[in-house]
Amino acid sequence: MSQLVNKEYILNIIRKIQYTGNFELTEKIESINVSGQRVEIIVNSEFTSGTEKLTQLWQSVIKKDSRITSCSVIFTMHRTPNLNQNMPSKTQQFLNKFELSHLGKILFIASGKGGVGKSTISSNIATQIAEMGFKVGLMDADIYGPSQPKMLGLNNSKVEIKNKKISPKKIGNLSMMSMGMLFPEHEAIIWRGPMLMKAIQQLLLDVAWDNQDYFIVDLPPGTGDIHITLAQKVLVSGAIIISTPQDISLIDAKKAIALYNKTNTKILGLIENMSYFECSKCGEQHNIFSNGGVKKVTNSENLAHLGSIPLSKDIMECADNGTPYVLNNPEGKELFSTIVKNIFKQLNPI
Repeated sequence: MSQLVNKEYILNIIRKIQYTGNFELTEKIESINVSGQRVEIIVNSEFTSGTEKLTQLWQSVIKKDSRITSCSVIFTMHRTPNLNQNMPSKTQQFLNKFELSHLGKILFIASGKGGVGKSTISSNIATQIAEMGFKVGLMDADIYGPSQPKMLGLNNSKVEIKNKKISPKKIGNLSMMSMGMLFPEHEAIIWRGPMLMKAIQQLLLDVAWDNQDYFIVDLPPGTGDIHITLAQKVLVSGAIIISTPQDISLIDAKKAIALYNKTNTKILGLIENMSYFECSKCGEQHNIFSNGGVKKVTNSENLAHLGSIPLSKDIMECADNGTPYVLNNPEGKELFSTIVKNIFKQLNPI
């Protein structure tokens, strides 16, 4: 049986490269995303002539693997936010905001760390709400790893500009725009704080979103400058935090909870992804990544548990094929219908 192409598989290729500074730069890899035959590597380091040569070597060696067709490397430098400074008071939370009333209720979907399925859940929540007859905007703000174009089957779409505004891509009631459509996917890209926020502002203000009922923002993983600035500049109806059950993911989910509490952002609740694996032969549920971790956090933090999503090959295949799980599977529609109803209950408490 051939080895699965995943993060560890790619890391093993990189670690075997004999080149000055390779070990040090490998230690700064923040995440590795594998989608089909495409690999994306996020490096938390400065972009220099030395790191450029080394990452070009990474790309060359990785693409020699017959199961990989493309490899992109993105450099990003972001600092750990100081949650004790520069936070808006509750009396300031309606001041100095972008004028986004036309976007309806704005929902942030966040995760303390990458690899927990945040973008997959974002696309399915947005699609489910659109299927209910509402107009929905989906903004892919995950600059480090924009995946919504692929998940919605729009990865080959070209950006159109009309009347000095970027036209979002539309699928029925759903409108989507992603940074993945605005820069080359196969090049190493330097993103620093000011550039990141300029890009995010462009997605919010320079896209012809028109009037929406709900607006979903698929945020980058982590708790950095983007999250703080958006919480300060956008009138958010609520944030949804995604986590898997294991402790390492929950530690970062708690950081996201702390950030939104500090920024006076309402947290609608948590969703547990990869909650369990159900055997197709015997029907027994297996807790691959521990069990009940998110419920413990929601109980201790007095937050809503919005739903649990299984570890499913069908969900993965739908994402890779560009068709949301809710449109391709009756179980998926039922699952995300329940999650959306729970979100609506938190938005409009009785």
